[in-house]
Amino acid sequence: MKTFVVTPTAQQGVPTAVVIIPEVLKESTVASVADTYSLADETASLISAVTEAELPNVGFKVKPWNRKALFSDLIQEGLLYQKRKCDDVIMLFESPTSSSSQESSFYNSQVYKFHDYPRTVAPWKAILAPCRYSLMNGACYPSYLQGNVPEGLIEHWKATIPGFVEPSFISTISDSSKVYAYLPMEQIKDHLNDPHVHYHLAGKDAIGLMTQKTTKLFSNTKDHRPCICKTTHSMASKGIFVIRNDEDEATFNAFLEEAGNPTFIITEFIEIARNIACHFFIHPNGEITWFGSNENHRTPTGEWSSDSHIVMGEQDELREMQLPFVKDVAEYCQSLGFWGSCGVDVLFDSNGKGYLVDVNPRVTGSCPAIMTSLLLKEKYGFERCLFRRSLKYAYRGSAEQLLKQVEAYNLENEGKSMIVLYSFFEVGPTETMVNLGVHGGTCMEDCEAVVNMFLPEKEKEPEEL
Repeated sequence: MKTFVVTPTAQQGVPTAVVIIPEVLKESTVASVADTYSLADETASLISAVTEAELPNVGFKVKPWNRKALFSDLIQEGLLYQKRKCDDVIMLFESPTSSSSQESSFYNSQVYKFHDYPRTVAPWKAILAPCRYSLMNGACYPSYLQGNVPEGLIEHWKATIPGFVEPSFISTISDSSKVYAYLPMEQIKDHLNDPHVHYHLAGKDAIGLMTQKTTKLFSNTKDHRPCICKTTHSMASKGIFVIRNDEDEATFNAFLEEAGNPTFIITEFIEIARNIACHFFIHPNGEITWFGSNENHRTPTGEWSSDSHIVMGEQDELREMQLPFVKDVAEYCQSLGFWGSCGVDVLFDSNGKGYLVDVNPRVTGSCPAIMTSLLLKEKYGFERCLFRRSLKYAYRGSAEQLLKQVEAYNLENEGKSMIVLYSFFEVGPTETMVNLGVHGGTCMEDCEAVVNMFLPEKEKEPEEL
């Protein structure tokens, strides 16, 4: 297999995209171009190619999660394998921002810029996501948290998660600490992974280097419609636009101007039949620990729901569907020395052909819910989970009321269904932001009904800070 870096030629007045060769691919790795690569746009120029023969020899062995090794355990195992210093390590699950220095502990403004526009409300980055991941952190290394754990959350985890291992938290990071970072942070002195490599892998412009099982790249939005425009380092499904006409193009151009002109790529549009994500851990020895997969479904209005559907009976099928894509991604990551948590999103058309559209070289959003589902399947036989973490929804009450109502539900439905609060943050006495999963039930519709009861849709979108 051969993958390429392409620099499409710009056309005046038309948005164009650039895929840049990463600096980490040194001259010894980059071959001169001897072959041709056909893009739909004839103006595209080929500047370099990377061949498998030039990459280090890496292995690919997949093993299921053993239900015991948690995130910090896996990091410690990797450091021991590499014979690296494995004390004074901090697990950092907070994501950086490049939009506002007020919403995150870590503001990237120079080297590792992320296109998180429109801006996310502060508690999402500082509390909700870090707590959700810390649920499965384990006790080997502390988890960084800005502020305090919401009152009652640890006690809830103890009551709901089989074999729960309580994490410890730390609110400061010294320059001497080695940090396993969710994404590269400009303020961190010592990343466990090379931050330049990490940033490169997090970009959508790197996917074409990892695999040929992805969507075609276009050089402009005029010649092929509909097409997709995506900012290269966006998060949480932001910065993605479908361009069907000139009005859509104008909307995208306005977004680019408001967002500070981030880099972007243009790809072909795929009629999606299935939207599947998987979650795994890349070990430095080449092995893969497989956590599992979740699927997103369309709502009755035809839009894609952000809720994650986790079905135990479908895990084997989904793994086999996604392994060819994971193999390409894992081998590329390993060739650049990256290891740790990772996830990919694969879209399948009505003919069953898959397209890798997103690579997340970090702990992924639904991974803790999948790990919990495996534990609850083992203890109670639960076969399904509906996991919701969108800011479009909120509990209409205080955190104290939420905890009491969830406890009452779990007692009433013991052995049949269970609500797990992955994280929450009380905005006020009548609103609490929640990441919540409903496990068990007789069918997914039952799970959805319970989720909707606790987390109805908000009347308006959350305000930007």
